[in-house]
Amino acid sequence: MSLTIATLNLCNYCAPPYCFYDFESSYTKSQWQQKQSWLYEILTTSSPDVVCFQEVFSVIELCELIAPLGLCHFATCDEAVLDANNPYLFKRPIVLIASKYPLTKVRRINHPTFLKMAPLSREVINCEMEHPKYGHIRLYGTHLKSKRATDFIEEHPKYQAMPADCIQHIGRLLSDKQRSDEAMALYFDFITQQVINPLATFIMGDFNQQAIQSNLAFFTEHTEFKDNLDVDLKLLDSFYLSSLLTRKPTHYYYGNGSVLDYIVCPESILSQLNLKELNFNVQDSHISQDEINVTTDHAMVTITLC
Repeated sequence: MSLTIATLNLCNYCAPPYCFYDFESSYTKSQWQQKQSWLYEILTTSSPDVVCFQEVFSVIELCELIAPLGLCHFATCDEAVLDANNPYLFKRPIVLIASKYPLTKVRRINHPTFLKMAPLSREVINCEMEHPKYGHIRLYGTHLKSKRATDFIEEHPKYQAMPADCIQHIGRLLSDKQRSDEAMALYFDFITQQVINPLATFIMGDFNQQAIQSNLAFFTEHTEFKDNLDVDLKLLDSFYLSSLLTRKPTHYYYGNGSVLDYIVCPESILSQLNLKELNFNVQDSHISQDEINVTTDHAMVTITLC
């Protein structure tokens, strides 16, 4: 029995007549049907056992679409946020995990106080899946802070005297810090949970940054600080556990590709679950590099364990 795990950023999954972020952004009925048909098709073709979806506004519509495919168990730890003054305008999406097997112990992670970080830009889901062959598996679903500049604190006494480009630069630096803090909070939660109850674990999501040689490398790469950790605590990008030598981008920005979407797991996952191999795949045929279409601008990353 194999196990297929996927992560997919749905890029504004928002059913009409609702709008996302502003009143200029919404789907027509035809566009929404196209998005629904594409999603149903890609999930039918790939047949994942577990999927972490990001950028979900319309939760009920998503659950109704994917339940007939066997993905009938759902985990969320937040609600999509509507504008306080406009009941048809969504301002913040959520992350949702769907599974063919029961999900238990659903919780949101809390960031450790020692990080002194801003609130999480999106809540991180933690839950367990009961698999008939592999037993209890721990799952995390995340969507780290975007690269958009964090608003600079206007109450700062020198704010008015600062050049606009400096304010923007500081905002980007703060955004990078928050993204790194969110990854560290997730990593800290993973270690804490593993010490209490070691389980095979998968962390799925949109990291909004290429992890290799960046402030997120500690999360996905072979780094020196991990050398003395127990094998079950050493997280690694699942790509490195496959037989592939090169990987495709998962997102394009003005034609430039980058890897933003990851499935991370302990280095020891194959021995933990007594598996022979891990197959890694990036499904990107739906992406238009010229413009964002009504599917999504992210590839779907899947791993199959067998």
